[in-house]
Amino acid sequence: MTLNEISRKLIKNERKQYGLFFFSVLFAVTMIGAYGVLQYSPTVTNVLIDGGSTQTISQGMFFGSILGITVFLIYADSIFLKYKSREIGIFLSLGIERRSVQGIITKEFTILFQIAALIGLLLSVPLSFLSWSFLNVFLETQETAFSIGWFGLAIALLFAIFAWFVLRAANRKYIKTVDIMKILKSSDTNEEAKNGNLFFLLLECLLVPVGIVLFFTLQNIGGVLYTFLAFVGMAAAVWGIYILIIQLASIGDILKRYSPYKYYRNIVFFNLLKQKIRQYTRSIFVATILIFFTVFGIGFIAAGFIDGYNVAINEPFDYTISTSADKPEITEQQILMLAAESDTVITKIARIDCLLLGVQNTYKDGATDWGSRVVMSADDFNTVSAMNISVPKGTYTFYYDSTMDYKLNAFCGNGSLIFNPTTKEEFRLSQNEHICSDSLFNSRSFFSSFLILNTEDYNNISANLGNEYKAASYLLNVKDWESTLDFQENILRTVIENNQGEIFTNWHNSATFEKTGSSAEYLAYEGNETRIARIWALYPLSKPGSATIQFEAFATYLMLLLFIALVAFISSIMVIGLKIISTIWDDAIVYDNLQKLGMTKGKIKRLITKQMLFVYFIPTILGCLTGAFTTYRIMLVSGVIYIGKTMELVGGVCGLVVILQLIIFVVLRSRAIKDNI
Repeated sequence: MTLNEISRKLIKNERKQYGLFFFSVLFAVTMIGAYGVLQYSPTVTNVLIDGGSTQTISQGMFFGSILGITVFLIYADSIFLKYKSREIGIFLSLGIERRSVQGIITKEFTILFQIAALIGLLLSVPLSFLSWSFLNVFLETQETAFSIGWFGLAIALLFAIFAWFVLRAANRKYIKTVDIMKILKSSDTNEEAKNGNLFFLLLECLLVPVGIVLFFTLQNIGGVLYTFLAFVGMAAAVWGIYILIIQLASIGDILKRYSPYKYYRNIVFFNLLKQKIRQYTRSIFVATILIFFTVFGIGFIAAGFIDGYNVAINEPFDYTISTSADKPEITEQQILMLAAESDTVITKIARIDCLLLGVQNTYKDGATDWGSRVVMSADDFNTVSAMNISVPKGTYTFYYDSTMDYKLNAFCGNGSLIFNPTTKEEFRLSQNEHICSDSLFNSRSFFSSFLILNTEDYNNISANLGNEYKAASYLLNVKDWESTLDFQENILRTVIENNQGEIFTNWHNSATFEKTGSSAEYLAYEGNETRIARIWALYPLSKPGSATIQFEAFATYLMLLLFIALVAFISSIMVIGLKIISTIWDDAIVYDNLQKLGMTKGKIKRLITKQMLFVYFIPTILGCLTGAFTTYRIMLVSGVIYIGKTMELVGGVCGLVVILQLIIFVVLRSRAIKDNI
C-alpha cells in the first residue's frame, strides 16, 4: 500500500472531521466577508457620521467579531489536529520522516482551507445581499438600498490569508515537535490551575460594573486624562470578566472550603472543570464578548430609535408648519381649509414670526466662530409660553430645552456679536440669564433653541432684514392626531409646491454664509424625500410624520446593528459548539473509565449535562448581563429620556437569546450523550 493510498484511506475514515473543519473555515470567511461588505458599503458609510459614536461602536464590534471568529477558527483547527493526531502517529510509527508528514498534513490543510475560504468570499456578497434584503422587507427606506463595500471584502480576504498563514505555521510546528508518546497521552494531559478564591470571585463581580460605570462617566467628562482613565476602567471591566470566568471554572475550590458536601457530591464535575480551565476560560470569554455585542448592539441602536419615536409622539404640538417669507406663505386660512378637506379638527393654532441672524459664538477657551440663530420677539414668546418674561433693550435671552443644553457652550461670554446678513451690520447685545424649559415647543423643530429679543429691538432688525431670513410658523393641536395622515400629506404637498419642488436644505445656516464661506444647497424634493425630511429646518413637522422620519433616520443604523448582532450571536454559538465538541472528545476516555468504575449511565449523562450547561450558559448569562448594564449606562450619560422602554426591549432580547441557546443546548446535549453513552 502506497503512502497516498494510506492517506486517502485515513481521509475517508475521518471525512466528518474534514467536513467540520471545511465548514468552520467557510463559515468564518463568509461571516466576516458579509459583515465587511455591509459595514463599509456606501449605504452605511453615507449615513454614519465620521468619528460619531455609532460608527465607532459598529467598527469596534466588527473587529471584535473578527477576534471572536479568529478564536473560533483556532478551536476548529485544534480539533482538526486532534483528529489528525492518530494519523500523524501512524505515519511516524511507520518511519516516515517528519518533513514528509508535515508536507502531507499541510497539503491537506491548505487545500481544505483555500477552497473553503474562496467559496466563503464568493458567498459573502450574496449572503449580505439576502440578509439586507430580508431586513429591507421590514425597514425599507430610500437610503437603505443595498450596495457593496469592497473595502470590507478586502478585509475578509486579508483575514483569510492571515489566518491561513498563522494556522499553517502552528500546524507545522506541532508536527515538528510532537512525539508519538505525547500523541498517545494527549487526551490525558491536564493543565495546572490556581485555586479558586471567594474574595476574588466577589471582587471581579464588583469590578465589571464599576469599570463600565467609570468608562462612560469619565469619557463623558472629556479631556485627555479623563479619557485615559475611562479606558482604564473599560480595560478593568474586560479583565474582570476574564478573571471572573476563571473563578467560576474553579468554583469547586470555593465550595470545598465553604460547602464540602456539595463539593464531594460533584467532585468529578468540579475536577473536570479545573483540569480544562484555560480552555474553558478562552472559549467562554470570547463567547461572552460576542453575546455582549449581540445584546449591546441591539440595545444601543434601539435606544436612539425608541427615544426619538417617543419624543416625537409626545411633543407639545401636533403640528409645526413653517415657511420662509420669500416664498408663498402658507396662511392660517389655507391650513383651516386643508384641515376641513381632510376631516381634521384643529383645537389650537398659534403663529410665531422669527428671524435668522448671524451670532458670534464664544467658547470657554476664548475661541470664537459664527453660527446662524433663530430669533423671536419677547411678545411672541410670552404669547405662546405664557411665561411673561421681560427682555431689556440691547440684550437677549437664550432659550433651550434639555436636549439642546450642549449649545450653552457657544454662549460663554457676557454677550454676543450679532450680524445682519442683509445690511452687513454688526452690533453687540448683552446676555441675560438663560431659560431652559421642556414641553413649550417641539424639540425637533428649530424652536428647540433660539434667542429672545426685546420686541422693539426685534422690530427694528426685522425692518432692515431681507425676507429670505424671515420665517413664519404655525403651531397646531388637533383632535386625534393619529388619524390625520391625509392632513399631513396635504400640508406637505402645499409646502413643497410653494417651494416649487426645490428645497433650500441649509436655510438654517444661510445668515452666516458670508462669514463661514458656505453657499446655498438645493435638492429636488422628488427622490430625496427621506434626506430632506431629516435636514430641512422648515420641513412641516407632525407627530405621525415625525414618527415616520425617526424610523427612516434610524433604518440604516438599525439594519446594520441587527446584522452585527446576528453575526455575533451565530459566532458565539459556533465558538461554544466547537468547545463542547472538543470537551466531550477530550473527556470520552474519562467517561469510559467512570463506567468501568461503576458509575451508572444516568450519572454520566448528568455529568455531561453539567459540563455543557457550564460552557453554554455562563457566557450567555454574563454576556446578557454586561450587555444590558452597558446599554443602561450609555443611555444615562447620553441624555436618553425613555430609558425604561429601551430596557424593556433589551430584556426581551436577553430572553430571546436565552431561549435560542436553550433550544440549541438541548439538541447538542442529545447528540453528545448519544455519541458517548
